[in-house]
Amino acid sequence: MTGYTPDEKLRLQQLRELRRRWLKDQELSPREPVLPPRKMWPMEAFWNNFLRDGAAWKKSQKPYGIVEKKPRIFPGDTILETGEVIPPMKDFPDQHH
Repeated sequence: MTGYTPDEKLRLQQLRELRRRWLKDQELSPREPVLPPRKMWPMEAFWNNFLRDGAAWKKSQKPYGIVEKKPRIFPGDTILETGEVIPPMKDFPDQHH
């Protein structure tokens, strides 16, 4: 046997091309969905929109989480604005209540 005849070669080439076209047709593009879009409930649609990456509330730059606390005052401390000295605490007897 010497190989394929010209007719057989042509037939194999045509079959190969048809297979490639068929395989390419099997691939789905993003614009070609398999199933229709699922109907979402109103709350589900709200949360999906609210939690998506580009949501407006995620882009806000306001530092709401930064809160400055007032310093604690202890007996003997001096208040700078008034010059008042905090008096010592009263001694409580050993009894409860």
